[in-house]
Amino acid sequence: MKKTLIISCAMLLLISSVSFAGTRVETMGDNNTVLLDDNNIWLFPSRINDYPNLATGEFGWNSSTEGELTNFGINWQFNEDNPFVVGTYFSVLPADVPQDLFGSDLVPFDSSLQDNRRIDLLYGRQFGTYNFGFGLSFLHSSMTADAPGDQSKEAFGYYRFSFGLTPDNGIWDLAADIGLGSWTDENYEGKPETESDGFSDLAVRGRYFYQMNPTCTFIPHVGLSYSKRGIKNNVIDEDPVTHFTDASDLDYSLENKSTAMNLGMGLNYTPATNVLGVMDFGFMYSKQKREDDTTGTFIRPAGFVTYGEEDLTTWFFPYFKIGLDADIFKWLDLRMGATSYWTSESDEIGVAKYNARWPENETYLGFGFHFNRLHIDTKTDPTLFLQGLNFISGGDEHMNFKISATYEMM
Repeated sequence: MKKTLIISCAMLLLISSVSFAGTRVETMGDNNTVLLDDNNIWLFPSRINDYPNLATGEFGWNSSTEGELTNFGINWQFNEDNPFVVGTYFSVLPADVPQDLFGSDLVPFDSSLQDNRRIDLLYGRQFGTYNFGFGLSFLHSSMTADAPGDQSKEAFGYYRFSFGLTPDNGIWDLAADIGLGSWTDENYEGKPETESDGFSDLAVRGRYFYQMNPTCTFIPHVGLSYSKRGIKNNVIDEDPVTHFTDASDLDYSLENKSTAMNLGMGLNYTPATNVLGVMDFGFMYSKQKREDDTTGTFIRPAGFVTYGEEDLTTWFFPYFKIGLDADIFKWLDLRMGATSYWTSESDEIGVAKYNARWPENETYLGFGFHFNRLHIDTKTDPTLFLQGLNFISGGDEHMNFKISATYEMM
């Protein structure tokens, strides 16, 4: 299977918003779960109480290889006597398209979806000795026609609700996510071409910080998730002579389900001042199943493929993540990291069964620049050091794959 699909299986555990990837935690071995960082707010919303009055922007490359400010947000703190924090985040990334749990588009819309990333909202405040956090991610766009002979409509919406709790000593974090989606897909007669038969996500996660000594802190963590994607298609069946499709009844249905689990042990290691090593070791499990069904009157059009029943089981047993953050000068930090997923996969399609085992390894390089209250994190292209700057090498490579900038408004 392709690496993008394998990693997406693991990322089912991280259903909270992924618009803000976090350059620092990524270049330190994709270790957002076991590092303390302002990007933690997307996994544990209660951590927003630790990062008030921050403005964060992420720079990257779009599909046309043009640079742009892809995401921007601000954490606002209000009420000095009993403070609470509100985070408002916006993105210009392409529309989020509904997909099944095997990496393919779920809904055969007749046209491309309009941009639908509306807003990511976060809210945090203290209740007694606990910090509480709430997150809302809102996706929605639609296109409607109201003309003679054309009453079509296409729309997609998704709502993600996140809840987090952290004690005021910060020794542990708990979080839960609920995601609900739906769409409309109607033809020129206003009849549904496809309908949702379940589009939901559930996840819980937690971590605990155990400081063994001044240099070593262990972080056991666990995550569980469940997802469902289902679709009813009314326009697959077609007349073999006229090739006309009628949306009057159900032709075909497809159901996807996924269960995933992550259990790991992280380590934060500080052997010297301004040097931080991080490691995460554990295993992930993902069980994905899809099953389709056709009606008795179904006439299979040319080129249409049915799956029957498919079960895809993936183990990352084990996985390793390591990272380093070390200061070079007062204004410059070096970041390096690596991940290794030891993958074991079993794919059952009907009576056929396929097995594969291989490691998926990735390395990261980045730098952190500090100018008073401005912090810039980069994910750097190693070609910069192998070939030199473009005006020296004559190449056209990017210096950085992406950049994050954070400003402390205090």
